[in-house]
Amino acid sequence: MKTMLIFISTLLLLTACENITPDPLLNELNGEWKLVKIGIGFPSPQGPSELQPDYEEVLTFNAAKGTYTRTKDGKVIESSDVSISSDEKATYQKDKLIFEDSKTYSFISFTETPKYLVLYQPAPIGSVLADGNSFFYEKLK
Repeated sequence: MKTMLIFISTLLLLTACENITPDPLLNELNGEWKLVKIGIGFPSPQGPSELQPDYEEVLTFNAAKGTYTRTKDGKVIESSDVSISSDEKATYQKDKLIFEDSKTYSFISFTETPKYLVLYQPAPIGSVLADGNSFFYEKLK
């Protein structure tokens, strides 16, 4: 009886400790990212092509939990489960960051030098993005 109890306990423990490996791109997002500039989607003639934000915005990703939090000037303004998917309709590979709670998505990419996380203007899931701003984030931790 004691052996059976140990066996069942071990089995329950092993199934409870299921190892879920996050998407590699989600792993790359893990940590904190600070907004450093905003690229204007369709700038007017003689207008700026990018803006410096007049507020502090930080995104915090937890790849293991598949969550993110957006803070603006130190206050949480959004929190959501997130996932990564590919845009099946695109003529070339585009990754999308899905914000599950708000049912929106944003195209996601990285620049090389300096390394920025670039998120395109968020849009409702199912809509097609035509023009919008790009938000450039720099890794904090």
